[in-house]
Amino acid sequence: MASRKAKDSKSTENEFQCASAIPIQIWRSDGTEMPSEYSQYEKVGEGAKPILEWQNKLGQALAAELMPGANGLYFLQDFPAHYHLRWYQAAKEDKKKHQAKHYYLFGYPEDPGANKARKYYRSPNHFLPHLIWLIGESQDRGDCACEFCSGSKPITSKAAKTKPTPTGQAVLPTTTNAPPTAITTNTNNSAPIQKNMAVSSNGKPRPMSRPSVPIQQPTSQTAQPAASYQAAEVAPSISQRPYPIAHDHDALFRAGEVVWFKNNNSWRLGMILTSSSTLSIIPFGHPLYRTQGIMKEEADIRPFLAFSVPPINNAMQELQGQAIVQIDWQGLQNRFGTNTDASRREGLAIEATKLAATRVDQCYSTFNHIQGTGQNYDAFGGIFLGAEKICIGEAVRIRLPREQQEQITEPLAMIIKRILVKREGGTLGFEGSLWRLHPSTLTQQSQTPNQAQLPRSMIGEKEFRDGVLHARGWRVDWVLVNPNMSFDETSIRGRFYETRRLTPILNPAKFSEMLQRQHIEDIQTLLNNRGDSKGPPVGRVLNRAEAVAGAVPAEVIPSLGPDVIEAR
Repeated sequence: MASRKAKDSKSTENEFQCASAIPIQIWRSDGTEMPSEYSQYEKVGEGAKPILEWQNKLGQALAAELMPGANGLYFLQDFPAHYHLRWYQAAKEDKKKHQAKHYYLFGYPEDPGANKARKYYRSPNHFLPHLIWLIGESQDRGDCACEFCSGSKPITSKAAKTKPTPTGQAVLPTTTNAPPTAITTNTNNSAPIQKNMAVSSNGKPRPMSRPSVPIQQPTSQTAQPAASYQAAEVAPSISQRPYPIAHDHDALFRAGEVVWFKNNNSWRLGMILTSSSTLSIIPFGHPLYRTQGIMKEEADIRPFLAFSVPPINNAMQELQGQAIVQIDWQGLQNRFGTNTDASRREGLAIEATKLAATRVDQCYSTFNHIQGTGQNYDAFGGIFLGAEKICIGEAVRIRLPREQQEQITEPLAMIIKRILVKREGGTLGFEGSLWRLHPSTLTQQSQTPNQAQLPRSMIGEKEFRDGVLHARGWRVDWVLVNPNMSFDETSIRGRFYETRRLTPILNPAKFSEMLQRQHIEDIQTLLNNRGDSKGPPVGRVLNRAEAVAGAVPAEVIPSLGPDVIEAR
């Protein structure tokens, strides 16, 4: 998790700088650059104390307004693009030798003719209503409750000669023309969010934009044809919400995920219990074959979608799709004679592993329910989609309709904005923006100026490719293909992985070859798709524990972290 380093553990002013502070990042901005004639307003240097104070207060205010059930410390990771803090030094009337600095947030977009006045926000509370509007979907400034957009008590700095008069913090307005809460962030999830705001919800919502004995060797993945596109119904009134960046957002393998791990000369399947530099994994089995946790390094682990689950033994085909806890394992042990033959006992455990893994691949569970989000849909901050954990604001591999896929030959990624489950029928749908990784010469202007606000995996992919291609005079840019796309769950192939992190593990020789040739291939094609395992659809389960019930001991629970709240 991104965090801020403590400067003084004794200072209450720096409480937000601790490792537990959770960042919130906003994508959307309407900010503009400040004209040069306002030079007497000095720009505050990045990382300076006043900026941290503003961002701390704004983060806490957003959490209080939109996530009242959330605990902990929050801060705004960055101001919206082109918004920046400046200070003006004014002499005190009683002691001319002493100077008082006043800080103001500039960036509010001015009308074409407003070249002799400049609007600024005097305090975090003063800016908060406009920040909430930016977080939302409405493009209508009439839906913003801030003083400048609503037209009430406008505060401006007159030309460069006028000194701004500090008036203290503004109280959050309680006007009723604000939009429904909606957040477009690259952050993830937190406690359930209550719709408890200082602004009402009657605004006008607008769309925004893969083992040797004892287990069989996993078979290599075969490319699957693109599934026909079927857009999930999405209620346009369901708004996005702010989410803190998940504590494991930068982890290659995450707690709760099902993965392959190296077991001597074979590969086995299990679930990650804790995610750190060394990972704790509980191998799969069945209720009468209890397994114990083991520790593995990243180099000995593969994503579930890196291999294919071998077919189930023909004698057990009728068990496909059943929950492990519902199967008569004592009867199966008697049937196969496992009580007197250790090899048969191991073989039955392997079949149980296949059944459990296939079931996991064919099911999903949601977490971080967003309350008050729609009449026909429930929205969530994250999902265990098959073997993988995915949160709002993260990138996924997408499967487009064949006719569209043939038109785009570049790597694709979709940034998840919404995870929706229809209350009637339980249809799972996703909304997000579609991006392609487009090559450009170093002399060409970037087509995506704010790429720093993309998910970390997409930023890392660009950084890696740019470093390899620079010597050839090339770079890559993430280019927006479509800001609003809706897909059902069959179109989500799985998490988007960085080439530089996954390829050295999957295929070291291939990685070295790409670096030598200075030509990077799409690593995503080396992975299977979620749902490729041969088994009946399971659909939604209550939580991760239910998804793996019987495959792991009942008392073993993954450490998902405080930012994951599942149904119980």
